[in-house]
Amino acid sequence: MIRWAQGAVLLMSLCIAVNARANGILSNGMGGARPMAMGGADVAYASDALGAMAINPAGLGFLKQAELNLGAIGGFASGTFNKPGVSQGNLSDSSGVLPQGAFAMPVAKTPVVVGISFAPEAMDIANWHYQDPPGGLGGINYGYQQDRSEILALRSSFGIGVKINPQWSIGASVGATYNKNQLTTPYTFQNLSRGQPGISGYDGAKTLLHLSTSGYGWNAMTGVIYCPTPDLQFGVSYESETHVTATGTAYGNPGAQFGGADLPFQYNASVKTVLPQQVRLGGSWKFLPQWRLAGQIDWVDWKSAFNSLPLSFSGGSNGTVNSVLGGSFGETVPLNWKSEFVYRGGIEFNPTENWALRLGYSYGGSPVPSSTLTPMTAAIFENTFSCGAGYHWKQYSIDFAYEYDLPTTQNIGTSGLLSGDYSNSSIKVSAQTFALTGGVKF
Repeated sequence: MIRWAQGAVLLMSLCIAVNARANGILSNGMGGARPMAMGGADVAYASDALGAMAINPAGLGFLKQAELNLGAIGGFASGTFNKPGVSQGNLSDSSGVLPQGAFAMPVAKTPVVVGISFAPEAMDIANWHYQDPPGGLGGINYGYQQDRSEILALRSSFGIGVKINPQWSIGASVGATYNKNQLTTPYTFQNLSRGQPGISGYDGAKTLLHLSTSGYGWNAMTGVIYCPTPDLQFGVSYESETHVTATGTAYGNPGAQFGGADLPFQYNASVKTVLPQQVRLGGSWKFLPQWRLAGQIDWVDWKSAFNSLPLSFSGGSNGTVNSVLGGSFGETVPLNWKSEFVYRGGIEFNPTENWALRLGYSYGGSPVPSSTLTPMTAAIFENTFSCGAGYHWKQYSIDFAYEYDLPTTQNIGTSGLLSGDYSNSSIKVSAQTFALTGGVKF
């Protein structure tokens, strides 16, 4: 039963990283409304404080005066789950909004610009409602359930940009990421007995589970921007892995798995999650006085970060459970995610001196293999379209963006997860995101 708690931590951490770095709800909006409307292609431009701090700190070096950006980003997802003749359900009530902001200031009489920022790297509130598919040991189920997850990853960072000359700028930042997770779902244990020979016969067992954990991790970002001409820019940035140790509690009851017995449990839970490293490479070209074109390729190293997930639990409250599983133990859950390239492009048109209109598109394959896919880990978006507008007047600016992740369906044949709860099923999801960012220069 302790393992059931572990499993919950696994799923929570999985969802966190998914929406933080793939084509999830916030994938193109880390730098605010302007880059989101351009499909997220901003590594070579990064022309304001928020874009520089979120995507390429080298952009700080080209800022000529102090600047403050404040805004909000949010959205909602919808989806369906279908296991023909067994279970059908919907994703609903999955909206959320978070603030973001940045401030940058040149250091007097030097080519150095410093900045601070806070921005959500992941935000996901998902409520699935469907009949729990038969599984566990003996084909049991927990009836009609609300499978709910809430995930937040918020990065606060400090950065420095240095303008080497009119053509070159370099920059770096260090950030602290706060991660909060909650999960309520039936969970099937995958790997209780490995490395723990005293525990056998429980792999594939299912329990109701509620998990709540939080923690902090650190990472770094560095980047370069090169401008061979005033109208042409190239940029590259690298963001390191973020290692988060999230701790909290897990509780539940495996009653249906054990013939209706009442076995409530509670444990101290811990999971070590790795958010993936990534590389961004792109260009920005003002090919006509009123037109700018941007393109970018991102590499997201899911394979290294989410090959497996180690979990640990301790301090169980149920003496009967403790007598079987012991006071502390761990499980390593296989994930087998794939590293992916994300391709981004955007175009900006300035019909007047004060207005800007933008369109964008991004494509990235799903990193989640069908063998480990469930509705709670369905970050399978591939095609994303975006648009937006911006207006600036004197030292003030305001930008708006809208993003639509087209409906994507992924089928599961034979699930690689024990007990086959999700074999022969399909999951369909879509998402819409909005961003509003205001700026002022001093």
